[in-house]
Amino acid sequence: MFGASSRALLVLAAFCAVAATEAFGGPVVPATIHREDVDTARYPWTAIGKLFNETGASCSGVLISRDEVLTAAHCLYNFRTRRFIPAAQLHFLAGYRTGRYAAHVRIARYEVGPGFDPERYDQTTGADWAVLTVTESLPDSIEPLRLRRHAAPAGTKAVLAGYPQDRAFALTADRDCELRGKIAGGQLMLHTCRGVRGTSGAPILVGEGDGNLQIAAIQIAVFHADGVANMVAVPAESIRTASDNDDARRPEPVVATSFIGPVCIKANDDRLTMAAIHDRVGIEDGDIVASIPQPDMQRTSAPPAVNAYWLGTEPGFPLP
Repeated sequence: MFGASSRALLVLAAFCAVAATEAFGGPVVPATIHREDVDTARYPWTAIGKLFNETGASCSGVLISRDEVLTAAHCLYNFRTRRFIPAAQLHFLAGYRTGRYAAHVRIARYEVGPGFDPERYDQTTGADWAVLTVTESLPDSIEPLRLRRHAAPAGTKAVLAGYPQDRAFALTADRDCELRGKIAGGQLMLHTCRGVRGTSGAPILVGEGDGNLQIAAIQIAVFHADGVANMVAVPAESIRTASDNDDARRPEPVVATSFIGPVCIKANDDRLTMAAIHDRVGIEDGDIVASIPQPDMQRTSAPPAVNAYWLGTEPGFPLP
């Protein structure tokens, strides 16, 4: 997607092994210029929050419905283990600020953009987005932000709001920026907003006044071309199209029980061999995986009409 000889791409997530300030010998973008604190108790800022995993690493994210969070897909990948992070290890804190938050929810499952491969990031950057489904709907007091249905033109004034590493415990916004043109055949958008590591997954908002903002894109990366740092985002209309067409790839969870089984039987009676399960979810050889007969599955807390299988490493791993 970008020529390796002349350009270097860097994702801005706390999950990545290389920090933004290390890759090019200095900060990728100014750390604090044009950014201001915003009130996380007020709309639209309450809909924006921090996504944590159980190691303490974090990214930014935004509510797009009562039970869905949008973020960057690379935030869900562990580059050290080369595996996607299990949904059960993710937490989203809406309206987070210095230990306080409007709501805390866990993640039930997630889907990433079609074809996204963090090990081939330059070739799949346009799919660097993910929609996370929470375990329970957020309260009515938190109003989600909407994805913009149509592309905003270059030159549109924009706001980037997230949790950059240098202000990791407070939501800050850059209001002095604008959208630029699209690249990579329209899969990516350039913009002039400032952000550093931790801003990945943050929404780029457009509209008149704080009460009429919509998500135009989500921040994912920065690349250098001819000595200039360029901020890169995935346009909202790309995310909407992929989600509406149900093309996104949802990692298959698997049940862990006290018995080893040769196959996993999904709720739709589709059988997956152990090799296929291993390929889909990256199960380690030591993980305990088994099938649950349909009558037994009916007695669990998992709905029988959905993929009700989870991944664990100990016998009796509880269903959420």
